Amino acid sequence: MESINSLLSNVQGYQGFLAKQTGLENTDFAATHSANFSQLLGNAINGLNNNVNAMEQGTAGLISGNNNDLGKAMVQMTEAQLSVQTAVQVRNKVLEAYNDIKNMQF
Repeated sequence: MESINSLLSNVQGYQGFLAKQTGLENTDFAATHSANFSQLLGNAINGLNNNVNAMEQGTAGLISGNNNDLGKAMVQMTEAQLSVQTAVQVRNKVLEAYNDIKNMQF
């Protein structure tokens, strides 16, 4: 979770840097859309965390014998796996875009 929070803070810092470079830091557009982007990213991270926690609880329930529904546990595991894979791919694309922008010459 710490690495996700550090990634979020890095993205927000880079967003502020881009706003300064493009001159959009003092406009209503930047304030409106940065809040929406932050909310969307935060919601996505919370959804990922919820899927992983549900998978952990389902697995613990199967191991302890409190839960006998193997199908539900497998669905939770698959959802968590897909959420993590999606988060990794989004991170890779963000880093790729960051590197592309960083390598641009003005």
